[in-house]
Amino acid sequence: MSEPFIHREHIDPLHPMEPTWQGTITRTVSVPGAERRVLYYVPEHAMASTSGVVLLPPSGVSAETFLEESGWKNLADTEERKEKLILCVLESGPSGWNQQEPYGTGDGDVAYIRAACLDFTRRDLFCVHESRYYLAGYGDGAVLAQMAAMNDPAFYAGMACVGGGPVAEDYRLRAGDDWCLNLDGFEDPAHRLGIRKGQVPLPVWLIRTEASCRNQADLDYWRAACGADRSGQIDRDTTAYVRSRDPADPVDQDREAHRVWSSLIPGGGASFGAGLNRRIWKDFLCGVRRWMSEPGGSLRMAADPVRDLGCEYHYELVGGWMREWYVYVPRQVRQHPELPVPVVFASHGYTCSGEIYLGNSGWDRVAEQEGFLVIAATGPYDCINGEGENEACKFENTQLPAWNIFGKPGLPDEIAFFRHMLADVKSRYAVDEERVFATGHSWGSMMTQYLGMALPELFTAIAPCSGVLFDEHDRTLLKNPQLVQDPRQEVPVWMFVGQREPWLFPHLPEGDNTPARSIRLWWQRNRMEGPPPASFQEGWRAQGRWNDLFYDKQGRPMLRYSWVRDLPHATMPEMSWRIWREFFSGLRKDRSTGAVSWSGT
Repeated sequence: MSEPFIHREHIDPLHPMEPTWQGTITRTVSVPGAERRVLYYVPEHAMASTSGVVLLPPSGVSAETFLEESGWKNLADTEERKEKLILCVLESGPSGWNQQEPYGTGDGDVAYIRAACLDFTRRDLFCVHESRYYLAGYGDGAVLAQMAAMNDPAFYAGMACVGGGPVAEDYRLRAGDDWCLNLDGFEDPAHRLGIRKGQVPLPVWLIRTEASCRNQADLDYWRAACGADRSGQIDRDTTAYVRSRDPADPVDQDREAHRVWSSLIPGGGASFGAGLNRRIWKDFLCGVRRWMSEPGGSLRMAADPVRDLGCEYHYELVGGWMREWYVYVPRQVRQHPELPVPVVFASHGYTCSGEIYLGNSGWDRVAEQEGFLVIAATGPYDCINGEGENEACKFENTQLPAWNIFGKPGLPDEIAFFRHMLADVKSRYAVDEERVFATGHSWGSMMTQYLGMALPELFTAIAPCSGVLFDEHDRTLLKNPQLVQDPRQEVPVWMFVGQREPWLFPHLPEGDNTPARSIRLWWQRNRMEGPPPASFQEGWRAQGRWNDLFYDKQGRPMLRYSWVRDLPHATMPEMSWRIWREFFSGLRKDRSTGAVSWSGT
């Protein structure tokens, strides 16, 4: 690194979301036989898990020159969205970008771009969310951008190319026909799923700057990948191609996100697209996310919680710390605030935020249709060091959002915080106190189970996603005297896990592994009838990707466990819909007796 500006060394409780590092940072990445430069720019007030844009200037242009003259630095500095964006600027070698690089070369420019992207995913200085990586290329750098995207399409959420010629036919054909091994969250080295790179959709904007520059074959390639079979003029210089049919799973994917734009903008490449780059970012790239859930990821349109969804935004002092949370209030609740409605607390995973979890889980969509309040808060910033095989929590990680479930000194009291949020929403809306629920993903699933253990009198039921007490945290949590005591009330629980997260825990409960221990822990806490099962080989119900193991108590769904085929460490709207319709919606807890009743099917 070269002279990074250290913004802070310690978290300030009154300004907890400020970045640790800010400014221009230079690093190198290794490809066989060479060390290549990478320049990062982190703007002031960049949030954790923000957007990241990989930029490829034309040959011979240094990363520093491009950063200053393209306008991207100013874009990062002035971005209105509070999450900002972080820039990753590459540069060609002395001989320029190799547009004729054969497909599959392990030591060329495409390998350099891939190595830089992997370095971009590190969390030692900053954190870009996995759904928010974008790519933009200029001149012959635009050709390399397409080549890199064809080689690894599931990594990016969108790409823009300004100028440049077409990709070499042999490269395009070989890349499109090759098996896609990186499927956004897990690898498929045996290509068991049979997904080829040319079948992975990627939103692409191809901008020609000269009428003579034809790239019809590239345009056809990306249209086929997105299934974009319908065209329409959206501007005097731009044709948009979109899908006319729903994607394979319309609950978890948005048809509108499967889009390809084509433009002829003479002179658009001047000053490295400085006159276009704001339009590229604001109108195209930042509007799409590639969320983990489907193999290859799920493309969905992005939504700002306040501007687009109409959420209430809170950033207030609670317990000596500034805390952030969103409240989604559906239209029917606004129209009839006097009618009691349920509340769902939705907690994000490590490194993320309330904004990200709303977009990822789709709880706002469920709430809008079913008529309940959703509270999505952001955890305090901390450094979490992983145990065992937990590759997400590394010792070099910078400070990132992580719920203080173990009561670490010097960090906020989460129980007091959740009580505060509930009291606040009750002061403004008619809350049905017999129907207060909690759900969350990953570290948020730990927070969810902590809430269910610590506050059984408050929560009717919980649904943790990636939702077992991983890294042996069941044993750690139960050292807390508040949780060791016999539970005062039942808390029905439905745990969800993905088949493709073995680095954290296996998906099948067996023996004394993490899922099995988590099931037995909740079996004991909910005083299920009889001893817990000695094994979990029987009783499974399969429906599509879902594999369910249900245990009832006196006709009530007290303990459920589900694993999802080919799901990485992720959550998705379809999961949220199941949680509400098949679980939360039918449960109610009598606050005077603590008895849970069930009216579902």
